[in-house]
Amino acid sequence: MTEDSKRALGYLGAAAYMATIPAANIALHRYGVVSVGFGFMAPAAVFLAGPALILRDVVQWALGRRAAIIALVFGVVLSFVAADPAVALASAVAFGVSEAADMAVFSRLAPRWVRAVFIGGVVGILLDSLLFLSIAFGSLEFLGGQLVGKLYGVLLGSLVVALRRRAAR
Repeated sequence: MTEDSKRALGYLGAAAYMATIPAANIALHRYGVVSVGFGFMAPAAVFLAGPALILRDVVQWALGRRAAIIALVFGVVLSFVAADPAVALASAVAFGVSEAADMAVFSRLAPRWVRAVFIGGVVGILLDSLLFLSIAFGSLEFLGGQLVGKLYGVLLGSLVVALRRRAAR
């Protein structure tokens, strides 16, 4: 991959990353609680949290840690602005903490890309779920559903990275 195409991928990843934030809040407002499979229910925004974690990894890989931090800060602000007032604080806090933790894990494991994406994503979805549900609803009733729904995105992202790495060899 050329530097130009890598940079273009980074900018596209940053735009998609930031778009997941208002999209998650719109999904929550429009659809409320949905089935995520295996008998679990979760707020509809759950399906966008996993991809957000993976997209932040793409930004860091393609544009560097500084760009990822800028996108993270912008994402926290967007999360706070885009969310319904009842969940604005929960969304911003959960997003900021989980993304920072994912970034730290990803940075530490980055030479092992698939592992970095997967483990960073799992840490991120766990923190995001615990914080968001506790702050927004004062309950962990949907924790199982949150983890299952977000894990779909992390698994998909890890699979894409694994396939991409294999094709590059």
